[in-house]
Order: sequence, then C-alpha cells, then structure tokens
Amino acid sequence: MNLWFLINPFVALLARSPLHFIISHQVLVIQFKGRRSGKPYRVPVSYHEHGSSYTCVTLRSNIWWRNLKDVSHTQIWLKGKLMNVKIDLEFNNDQIVESTLRDLVTGNKVDAYFAKIKLNKAGSPDTEDLLQAAKLHTVLKFSNG
Repeated sequence: MNLWFLINPFVALLARSPLHFIISHQVLVIQFKGRRSGKPYRVPVSYHEHGSSYTCVTLRSNIWWRNLKDVSHTQIWLKGKLMNVKIDLEFNNDQIVESTLRDLVTGNKVDAYFAKIKLNKAGSPDTEDLLQAAKLHTVLKFSNG
C-alpha cells in the first residue's frame, strides 16, 4: 500500500484547520474535481513562494495533476484559507522545470530528498541530479486571478 494514501488526507485536513500553521510555511493543498469522475480531490504539495505566486512540482508519473491540464483556474488551501487561483502547468520544457526545481530544493533538504537531488554543503543542488529530475517532474504555478 502507498503510504501517501494514508498521510495525504491527514495533511489536507491539517492544512484546512486552525492548526494549519504547523505546515503552512511549506505545504499548500490543491483542491480540484476529477475531470471524468467529478470526484473531489485535495492534494498536499510543497511550495515555493514568488511574491504573489506559488510554485509546486510533482512527478509526471503521478496521474492526479492531469486533472488540471484543461483548466485555467482551481482552488488551493494556503495558510488556512481557501483561495481561487489561476493555474499554469509546465511538463514539456525541461529547462523551465529545472529552474523551478532549483528554486524549490536549494537549501531545502526535504524537497531535495523527494526529488532525488543531492545538495552540496552550501545547499546548492547537484547539477546532474537536477537535470535528471527535470525530465521527471511537472511544474504547477498558482497565482491570483
């Protein structure tokens, strides 16, 4: 059994609760409906903040993000609040994915671990690991709109 199947609902609940501050500095929850089933989903992901936008990555092999391919807007839970956001996906341009991964994992051992990117002593990602990881990930960018 996939351990995330058990952990993700708990994290999604925590992110929407008054105790959200425990994880809100690093985790947001994407809320959407399945494009075929209409089933509601809540997926917790690590994020990197750029002013008023938030960037996340997930493995391309994870199928949940494909529900967002044909939508321009969705909802996220961030810092205990539900927000309507514009969404942009990138899964074709590995250079953009690489740049985003670099921002996300620099100095962040947890995200680097999950992306299988080694960090040097200064906290910078290993170049070869970064190039390989970029080929395997999808970028999700959320912004107000």
